[in-house]
Amino acid sequence: MIKIHFLNVGHGDCIVVENRATSRNTVIDINRSSKMDDSSYCEVSESLNGLAFSSYFAPGGIAPTLTLESKGYEIKLADPIDYMKRNGLTNIHRFISTHPHMDHISGLKALHDEISFTNFWASKHAWTNQNSLTESQKLDYRFYQNLFNGKVSGVTSIAPLEGDERDFFFQDGFRILAPNKGILNQAGNNANHISYVLLLEYAGRKIVFGGDAESMTWEYIAESYGLEISSIDILKASHHGRDSGYHQPSVSLMSPNYTIVSVGKKPSTDSSNKYRNYSDNVWSTRWKGNIVFTIEGNGSLSYQHEYER
Repeated sequence: MIKIHFLNVGHGDCIVVENRATSRNTVIDINRSSKMDDSSYCEVSESLNGLAFSSYFAPGGIAPTLTLESKGYEIKLADPIDYMKRNGLTNIHRFISTHPHMDHISGLKALHDEISFTNFWASKHAWTNQNSLTESQKLDYRFYQNLFNGKVSGVTSIAPLEGDERDFFFQDGFRILAPNKGILNQAGNNANHISYVLLLEYAGRKIVFGGDAESMTWEYIAESYGLEISSIDILKASHHGRDSGYHQPSVSLMSPNYTIVSVGKKPSTDSSNKYRNYSDNVWSTRWKGNIVFTIEGNGSLSYQHEYER
């Protein structure tokens, strides 16, 4: 049996693949936020008829968190490290960094220090973060760089690319669809182009984790893996459901039964309705909270989510 945990971490990604068949768990990206930002609360509130927040913007106005909770809508972000500890997800075999944007590596050092992992994946690239970072972000980014350069004791750092075959990849059901050297050479200063796209297969089910991949990557995947990605069960929408991560030919091929959008505030270029043309169930973590899929050894699939909305 495997469980796939899509955590509600606001604007960012954190996915835990709990593999009870092999006892090797995988964490794909991490974002450790203490709370949902106020603008996201306001946006969610506007989607709930009858909850207005004009008073929030007035001097001394009430906080949107209190108003939502008073109406019975308790929307909290998951602390991924606390979540893993609480659910016994402490045997982390590999951490996969799809790419080093901060909303995918915030909390990385704490994950290593408090839970630990023995293998680290990151594609080899020349991209560096030139943005202004908070002190905690600087700590995580420096730790990422140390992992990237193989300088963290007790952690094996590798840089697998498309088609790579190593110990436990296939046993755990993982295949790397992207990037390859050609894509990396074209990435330039766009870190989304270096993002991993992963296919996980278990008991006849197929799951695609899109990272933040954009059209260049998806066009290659559609041309090269049309059969492999046809009619999948679950898709983690690329780039938090933005148009920049939506590639119609690929989504049409995949026609996922479930599409998961990991996001805090709904982006202005949200493409959820485009996904709905090919996917029966398009769910966002900001609306459903933590979403967990269970796939049994016989292929049966079930799910749970925090909120019934």
